[in-house]
Amino acid sequence: MKKLLFAVAIQCCYFWGTAQSGITANEAKVITANVMADFTKSVSFAYEKCTSLNEFKSKLYGKARPTDAGDGMVEAAYLYLSGEKSREDILKEDDGVAVARAFKYLYDQHKQGNVIAEGSELFGGRDDLENNPEARAADCKWYQFWCLVENFANWVVQNWPIIQQILDYITGGLLLTI
Repeated sequence: MKKLLFAVAIQCCYFWGTAQSGITANEAKVITANVMADFTKSVSFAYEKCTSLNEFKSKLYGKARPTDAGDGMVEAAYLYLSGEKSREDILKEDDGVAVARAFKYLYDQHKQGNVIAEGSELFGGRDDLENNPEARAADCKWYQFWCLVENFANWVVQNWPIIQQILDYITGGLLLTI
């Protein structure tokens, strides 16, 4: 736990520093890959060897209907889990697109003035997800996007232009295709 808190403190300091000067394409990839690795870990409780993608989604969503961005994150996590990828593998291999799509969804909501408390809207909304017994299994519920990225969520909210840079780097500026 101490290591986790130390890592969070280091990341916050790092993110605070980059907020002042912008980020590079590599930093955008590091940020999105870390979010994907954390997300994959948070949904791993619903994965069992030989579970199909549809069974995995059913365990996570229940009756909820996710957005395309949320569904993309779950599909990417499934591929990592079914491929038995370690956190290190995810950090090396993740292209950042799934997380960038989630950021874009939340960024668009922010620009429209919508307040999203936890990002559960990505995965179908809190009401439907809380009624799913599988969804309650984790301390920080898997669908609470901002809870999962709490390490830098406050930084993100204060630095939407940096999120725009992440989106530009990961998507090559082609935000219409996300």
